[in-house]
Formats: sequence, structure tokens, C-alpha cells
Amino acid sequence: MTTFSEKRELNSNSAVKRDSLQAVYPLLFSFSAIVVAIGGHIFTAQGRHVIWGVVLFGLALALFLAPPVLAGTIGLRGSDELDREDGEPRPLIRSRQWRVGLLVAGTILAAVAYESFSGNRLDRGLWFWFGALYYFAVALAERPAPGWRANLQARARSVKWPVVLVLLMITGVAVFFRSFRLASLPVEMTSDHAEKLLDVYDVLNGQRPIFFPRNTGREAFQFYLTAALIRWTPLEIGHLALKVGTAIFGIVTAPMTYFLGKELYGRNVGLLAAFFLAISHWHVAITRVGLRFPFTAAFTVPALFFLFRALRKNRRNDWLAAGAVLGAGLHTYTAMRIVPLLFVLLVAMSAGGDLWTWLRGRASEHRSLRSTYPALTLRFWTNSLGAACVSLLVFLPLLRYMLEKPEMFWYRAASRSAEAMAPADVWAIFWHNVKNALLMFNYRGDVVPANTIPEATVLGPVAGGLFVLGCAYLLWRLLFHRERTAGYVLISFLVLLLPSILSLAFPEENPSVVRTGGAIPIVMIVVALPLALLWKRVADEPLTWCGRAVMLFTVILFVVAVAHDYDWYFDDYDTNIRRSLWNTTELGAALRQFGEDGGRLQNAYHVSYPHWADTRNIGINAGDITWRNAVIDLSQIARQAGRPGRKLYLVHPEHEAALKVLREVYPQGIARLHPSSRPGKEFIVFTAPGP
Repeated sequence: MTTFSEKRELNSNSAVKRDSLQAVYPLLFSFSAIVVAIGGHIFTAQGRHVIWGVVLFGLALALFLAPPVLAGTIGLRGSDELDREDGEPRPLIRSRQWRVGLLVAGTILAAVAYESFSGNRLDRGLWFWFGALYYFAVALAERPAPGWRANLQARARSVKWPVVLVLLMITGVAVFFRSFRLASLPVEMTSDHAEKLLDVYDVLNGQRPIFFPRNTGREAFQFYLTAALIRWTPLEIGHLALKVGTAIFGIVTAPMTYFLGKELYGRNVGLLAAFFLAISHWHVAITRVGLRFPFTAAFTVPALFFLFRALRKNRRNDWLAAGAVLGAGLHTYTAMRIVPLLFVLLVAMSAGGDLWTWLRGRASEHRSLRSTYPALTLRFWTNSLGAACVSLLVFLPLLRYMLEKPEMFWYRAASRSAEAMAPADVWAIFWHNVKNALLMFNYRGDVVPANTIPEATVLGPVAGGLFVLGCAYLLWRLLFHRERTAGYVLISFLVLLLPSILSLAFPEENPSVVRTGGAIPIVMIVVALPLALLWKRVADEPLTWCGRAVMLFTVILFVVAVAHDYDWYFDDYDTNIRRSLWNTTELGAALRQFGEDGGRLQNAYHVSYPHWADTRNIGINAGDITWRNAVIDLSQIARQAGRPGRKLYLVHPEHEAALKVLREVYPQGIARLHPSSRPGKEFIVFTAPGP
């Protein structure tokens, strides 16, 4: 017969088992949701089996949202739920008169610099500009709060060294993906690379423009960066010099993404976002190609990091840092011009959120209006005005050029606008572009072979599945919990897609993996959210075997993601780009060999042929950026025959007319089919003795 104590123990054990099962259910739902979402991405990618993919995505969303909704979990803590600082402002310069004097002096120097920047010359007003920046920084900056040394020491003691180690490992992964076989992948340059290297050559020869008008106009940052690398390292003018500069900024974007993710949603989201960015074939491809594309993400991430800190803590130094990074980023790539709009929207969203909270009478337990509703204080708006002034001051050289030559500054953006279209057509194309931009993550992507595998999705199966779940989580938090951080992330994501979406005159250029490059860190934060939620559920539960299961599941996902993105870039993309681009490296090698054998490069020529190689890239690969001996008109060949010395002509195999003329002009000439490492890329080397 069972005693009362035995019955109580049985009931207690039953309750423990029931509670354990209730704790396991959310984990099982999350496991299933992630696996099913990955399957959905595999089915929808490049239009394989779209209907089945949509069904799987729907099932994944139902599984993923069921545990939070039913269990009432609060999910991850957003930055708007973190404690806000309530310190007194402490100007770096105590005297108000001195601060005003410095601002006046800085304004005068800025005016002098502005006038000196006329004629697209950076060097004439450079020191005045630096002086203005220094005076504004000293006048506006604030000192750390009292006891900052003790706080800094306390933070140093509280550093979680395992997290530091993991972040270093992630950075190491980023280094590997952006440096492995960098000299040979991507192997070929496009015409854009030739234009960039000619601008770099101009800088190395003493020119100091603010804006480079060649090839429809380019901001200056990459050209000065590449020129510095060539001047101060063994690098030579060529493709590798461009790739090294962009790869460096691609690498540092990974740890910066950690700090942005940590600021928004905590340490785990930051680490996961940094990892997925480190291996992302989307980011790897646009980082290694050697053009200006990765600079948008590299400057957007720290700018948003400081801005979100400023919105939360309302510290002036954070505001000033956000403005400075934003202004510097505007010197890098055209897509960065959308970020000022994003700043305005985020500040407006923060102000609206504080006003709404104040009207509803929330957070009355906080100590002061300044710490509870910073956007409703004068200090918030003076700080934001200071950030705008600093950003404008850093932008000052380009501002001068923009006002002096607006048609050139806005040429590329204007060429993508739809001024001649009817409003109804513009709206139809806009929403069509929005749809295509949103589909590039899981359905169909960019078609430009130099930047990606045509029509391939920008996310792999693991990241693609997690991205859909992360978007659903953000929408749920925004709509049902009014979480401001979710709104920040979603608005940042959408605005950073606009440089591609606004290609209204050429909708076939949308989606663009390069113009949407600024959105990559935000996308990776979204990708990180479902896994971070899974980790949080394990941390909240005492079941150690669940923790082991989650870690094993995470490791499997990591291995699959790394293997996919590695194969995508180092195998599939490499094969694709070698097949797509002309082999100017081999043409350049033939030209260089002619020079090494005693020939004069002035007697070597590239016979032009439609849709064939760029003459400038042949010369660059041969080691002479000034070589541009292109035969446009076949009548030139007869005039070249009288020049002393041996001759060399690089000819397309199908250019029968050129071969006929060459045989007539040089009866003793020899035409030899030069083999190529890539099928279909052979070319003819025609050599002839000199007179």
C-alpha cells in the first residue's frame, strides 16, 4: 500500500517530468523550424520548386512563432530596453567663451577651406580643413564622466576573455575568406578596374582631385588608399593593389558587425552576426573584386553603432562620432549617399517613440525626463545638430565639388532615375524593384557575372532559412510588443536596399549585390536572431542535455554554412568568372614576354574586336599602365609597318579581316594560336620582322 509521502514524491516526479517536457517543446519547435526553413530556401533558390519552398517557409514560420506566442516569452532584449545613462554633460573645454571662440575659428577655417577646394583640388585647402575639424571637435566634445578611470579598469576586469577569443577566431575566418588565393581570385579585371587604376596612377603622379570625373565620376577614398598601399608597400599598380585595400576593409567589417549586433541585441547576436558576415559569399565576393563596393558596409556599421548608442545614451561624443564616420563614408561609394536619409529616419523614429511613450505615461519610475525620454530634451536635439555639423564638415570637400559641378556629382544617380517616365510607370517600376530586391535573399539574385554567380541568391541555405525566421521575429516584436529596436533594424534594412531599388531607368540592374552592400551587416544581424533565441531558451532552462543538443545543432549549421559559402566562392564563382571574363592576364603575359624577348612595347598592338578584351587591362597586366596600342581601324596596320623593329599583334581568332590585312602587309609574318587555360579564350599572336 502506497504511503502519503510516496504519493507526494510520485506527484512531484510527475510534475518535474511535465515541466521538463514543457521546456523541451520550444526547443523542438525551434529545431524543426530552422531545419524546415533551410529546406524552404533550398527549394525556392533560383526558382527550383517555388511552391514547395513557400509551403515549407509557411510551416517553418508557424513552428518558429508558436513557442514565443504560446509561452509568452519576451525574446531577446533590444537596445531600447537597456538602462540609459543619466550623467551631467561635462564639456572638454569648461569655458563657454573659449568654446564659442573655437567654433568661430573653426567656422572661419572651414570657409577658407571651402573656397580653397575650388577647381576640384583637395591639396590647396587640406590644412585649413584639418584645422576646422580639430577646432570643432575640441569645442563640441565632452570629457568622460567622473571616475572614468575606475570604470574603465572595472570594465577591463570584467572582460569575458572567451568572448574575445571567439571574436578573434571569427576575425581569423574573415581574414581567410578574404585573403586566400587573393592574387588569383578573381583572376581578371573589368573595364572599371582599368578606370580605377588610371585614377590611382594620376594620384601617384601628383594629382589631388576631390572627385574623380573619369568613368561617370567616382568618390576619392579608394584611389588615395590604393596609392598609399602602392607607395608604402611592395604592391605594384595592378589588380592586386585594388583587392588588398578592399579586402582590409572587408575584414574589419566583421568585428565591427559584432559591436553593432551587441549594441542592438546583446553579445550572442553580435558574435553570430559577425560569424555569418565573415563567411558570407555575398560579402566575400564584393570585397575581393577590388572595386569600391565593400566601403558602404565598412562605414555604415560604425556609423550606426555610434548612432544607436547616441539614441540610447544621448552622449555627445557618440553623436559626434556617428556624424564623423557618416561624413567620411560619403567619400567612398555612391551607395553611401542613402545613409544620411537613414540617419534622419532613425532619429525621427526615436523621437516619435519617446513622444508616444511619454504620452502614454510609461516608465514613470525612472529618475528624470533626460534618462527616460532623451529625444524630448533640448540636449538631444543640440547633440544631433552637432553631429550634423560635424558630418557636413567632414563632407566639406565633396560639398564644394557638388555645388560647383552638380551635373557631374549627380551624374550616376541621375542616369538611374526615371525623370521622363509617367508617375504611374515610376510607381509600377518602383514596387517591381522592391519585390525583386526582397526576393534576392531566397529566390533569385543579381545577374552581373563579375560580382556574383548570375541569379544566385545572396544567402546560402543556412543563412537564407534563418533570415526568413529572423524577419518574422522582428515583425512579431514590432507589431505585438512595440519594440523600437525591431523597428530600427527593419527600417535600416529597407533603406539600405534603396540604392538598388531606385534604379528605375534600368530595372534590370536590380537587384544589385553591390549597391545593397551596406545592408549586409544588418542582414546578418537578422540571420543571427533565431539562433540567439535558441541559445537563450537553453540558457533559461536547467536541462544540460538540451544545451548539448543545441550546441551540436549549432556546430552542424556552422559546418554546413562554411562548406557551402566556401564552395560557392572558391569553386563555383571562380569557375563562373573565368568562363565569363576575357583572359587579359594571358594577353598581358604574351605582351610582357614580347618585351622580355627584346621587342619594344611601342611595336606591340591589340587589334580591337567587338565585346573582346580591354586594351588597358592588357597593358596593366603586362606591367605598363601607359600602354594603349589599340588598332581601331585596320588601315593603321599599313602605317605601322614602316616603323623599325619587330611587330606583335594580338588578334581575336574570329577576326578574319584583321588576319587578312596582317598577311598582306607582313607576308613574312607568323600567326600562332596562343593556347589558354580556359576553353574558348584562345587568341592569335601575330609576329612580324621589322624593316
